[in-house]
Amino acid sequence: MTRTLTAAVFAVLLMMLTACGGGSDSESSSDSSSSSAASSAGSGKDDATAAASISDSLMQAQKTGDSGTQLLSMDRKDADCIGTGLVDKVGTASLQKYGMLTEDMKAGTDLSGLKMSKTDAESTTNVVFTCTDVEAMMRSAMGKSGNIPRQLQSCVNKVLTEGNLRPMFAKIFEGKQAAAQKELTAPLLACAKKAQPSQQ
Repeated sequence: MTRTLTAAVFAVLLMMLTACGGGSDSESSSDSSSSSAASSAGSGKDDATAAASISDSLMQAQKTGDSGTQLLSMDRKDADCIGTGLVDKVGTASLQKYGMLTEDMKAGTDLSGLKMSKTDAESTTNVVFTCTDVEAMMRSAMGKSGNIPRQLQSCVNKVLTEGNLRPMFAKIFEGKQAAAQKELTAPLLACAKKAQPSQQ
C-alpha cells in the first residue's frame, strides 16, 4: 500500500514539475558548475521575452490541461514570478541549453529529460517555492488526482511539507528521480504506519 501511495504522490509531483519547468526536449547537462546567474547572457529584451514565454506557457497549459497542469492552481502573478525568476536566477543561456527555452525565446514543450546542474536545480527550486505556495498546491493536487485513499489523505498532507518537498524538487530538476522518490518513501511509510489501525 505504501509503495502504491508513494508512486501516486510522486506521479503527481512529476506532472506538476513538468508544468512548472515550461518544457524541454533537447539534450541537457548536469555537469555544469558555473554560477546560475552568470549564465544569463541575453539582452534585456530577450530576457523579458523569455520570462513572458514561460509565464504564458504555464497559463495556457492550465487551460488546456497539458502536462498534468490541470492539477495546478496558479494565477498570472505566480506564473510571471516563475518566468522572471527562472530568467534571473538560471539565465536564458542555461534555459536554452536545458531545452526550457528555444533559440527564439519560446517555451519548450517537453521536460521529461531535464537534467540541470545542482546549482541550477536548487535555483529553480527556490524560484518555484518563492513564487507559489507549493505545499497548498500539492495538497490540492493530491485531492484532485483521485489516486490517494481518503483515509490516507490527512497523512499525505502531513508529509507534504516544505522540508520534504524542497529536496525532492531539486533532485527531480537534476534528473535524479529515483533518489527523489526514495526521499518521499520514508516519511510516507512512517505516516502510513501510524495511520493504520492497531491489529491487537
